[in-house]
Amino acid sequence: MNLRQLRAFVLIAEHRSIRAAARALFVTQPAATRSLRDLEQSVGAELVRRSARGVELTTYGEALYKRAVIILQETRRAQEEIGQMLDGEGGTLNLAISSSALTALPAALMAFRARMPRVAVSFNEVAPPYSHEQLESGRYDLLVQTEYDGDIEDGFARRTLFTLPMAIGARAGHPLRHARSLADLHGALWLLPGNIQAPSNLLRLAFDAHGLPPPRDVIPCQSIAIALAIMAESDALGIFVRALFDHQLMPRPLRMMPLTHALPAARVSILTRADSPPTPAAQCFIDCLMAARSSPAGKRPKAADRPVIIGAGPRR
Repeated sequence: MNLRQLRAFVLIAEHRSIRAAARALFVTQPAATRSLRDLEQSVGAELVRRSARGVELTTYGEALYKRAVIILQETRRAQEEIGQMLDGEGGTLNLAISSSALTALPAALMAFRARMPRVAVSFNEVAPPYSHEQLESGRYDLLVQTEYDGDIEDGFARRTLFTLPMAIGARAGHPLRHARSLADLHGALWLLPGNIQAPSNLLRLAFDAHGLPPPRDVIPCQSIAIALAIMAESDALGIFVRALFDHQLMPRPLRMMPLTHALPAARVSILTRADSPPTPAAQCFIDCLMAARSSPAGKRPKAADRPVIIGAGPRR
């Protein structure tokens, strides 16, 4: 078993085609087939089967695929780490970032690029469980995500970037714009962007705290941009980190509901693999994020500098 064989096998599994994998490897189809057969001979098991839908992994192939992806990503990280140790530059950095981290992200990125200008950075939107699978496989170097529960046992190493109060948003002119409690909003339509499970749980926790059952009319939406666009033109409500209302990403027609009681707080956490130390580039970006949270660029604006939000209630 060698890296060339594993690389061919992973591409065959992902493309579901030996021909497509060969094109991606810039080799002939017979060469890709030979790499696959040599790998099967090495492990002593059939890894793929051909079907009308293309190449499919066997049970043995499924097991090896998960390991092979991690091996290849760890090899990439090791090569990049040595390069970054030698000259402090080069390599790649693949991240998934929650919109809740937008207050610190620009300053962190500028500081990182000043330190490691030749590292190629790629940003992705956090979309569980896909983003967590990518982190576990090594394709992502780190995640920055919003969390609402207590201690989470998911096998990842995490550190808290900051905590944020939550707020409920609605379009300007919403029929319930004068509501002051969650009881007044129980029968509304809720559109929950981002991590589907966590906001739903947050909504349940918020209503439980006031002795209310969770709302029944709830639509999950993985894309925060789509959720915000729908909310701006409908009577759907959403629950967000309060800092988002101060950011230009929030459409102007959306307003914060003036509730008279507090909502549960969220924390923004940095996740990395517990069994693999961050590369120098990943650690540098983490350090830049931690520094940006307390820098003027990373801080939320003071009340006097903050845009006026119509219908905003008292702040905690």
